[in-house]
Amino acid sequence: MRIMLGDKIKELRKRDHRTQDDLASALGITNQAVSRWEMNKAYPDVEIIPAIANYFHVSIDELFGYSNDRERTLSSYVEKANALLKPGITPDKRMLKESILFLREALSEFPNEWNLQERLATFLWIKNSNDRKESNDAALKEVVELFEMAYKNSDDFERKDSILASLIMVLGELGDYQKIEEIANQSSAIFNCREIVRTKMAEKGKNDRYVSEAFLALLHQMAEVININFDHFSVINNPAIYIALVEVYNSVFGDDDFGWFNSDMCLLYLNAARICSRNIDEAHTIEYFDKAYCFCKNFMEAARDKIEKPSARCLNKATNLPSRFVYVSEKTLKEYMGLFSEKIVSQLRCNPKYAALF
Repeated sequence: MRIMLGDKIKELRKRDHRTQDDLASALGITNQAVSRWEMNKAYPDVEIIPAIANYFHVSIDELFGYSNDRERTLSSYVEKANALLKPGITPDKRMLKESILFLREALSEFPNEWNLQERLATFLWIKNSNDRKESNDAALKEVVELFEMAYKNSDDFERKDSILASLIMVLGELGDYQKIEEIANQSSAIFNCREIVRTKMAEKGKNDRYVSEAFLALLHQMAEVININFDHFSVINNPAIYIALVEVYNSVFGDDDFGWFNSDMCLLYLNAARICSRNIDEAHTIEYFDKAYCFCKNFMEAARDKIEKPSARCLNKATNLPSRFVYVSEKTLKEYMGLFSEKIVSQLRCNPKYAALF
């Protein structure tokens, strides 16, 4: 038992990134005492055991290694948390309230579980976005803190990337550009990013995979950059940049199903239509909107299932695919229609194909 407790104290201390001095100070003892515990040369007094458990936010049973029931409980919480958000489904107020309550209670029991932290941050972010009249910086700051903790505690490097991306977006909403700059300064340049570095591997059987993954990641990010930063790219008042990227997608995907990448195509066409509408180019506005409508429908169908790798020959070796897509829907189409002239909207209204949008 002594060996188990000493090892467990050390494990929990390192998990929480605490020093022996930190633990000693919190318990009112010397760091030499903590050191002796962890070397299994001494044993904490019985009276101090509850304080140690409380410091690490664990039960006394877990401190002593009796954690099977607790781990099963945690697994059930994580499974439920991961099932709360389904692709393409926006939770209503009741679901938001119930989910936030559940996640807060789960985190009170497992305060360092990153899956729960990430899910709670996401639900609070959605709630804040929905409550525009009540939106406040304090709520977003809690979201930032939760994402930061989830990023720190996660041991899944792919999920860490997703968590960091979400964190950056929330910081943008807060206008905390200094922290975004700090994150950028700590990040790798694009030519040293994971996807690009892997393309340097000539190992048989892996090069095709890594090249495919790098190309898809870069293509997806290029679409995100020009779609999100419409005001920057629209100054030339020409939809060519959006249509040019559409052609790149078409050239590599061919006639194959775009899967979740239908989202990128939908937004590229919508932004091209938006520019054409500003230029009073009615014919191209309607043409591009119709393309966007079709890709939107295809995405909604594809998003019912997990993302699948493209079947195109130059891409079908990819295994790790982009995980962050805009969930375009009829709501997205309606929002863009609101940017068109009334004349164009009237023409769209007359087409029974778009009846569901009116």
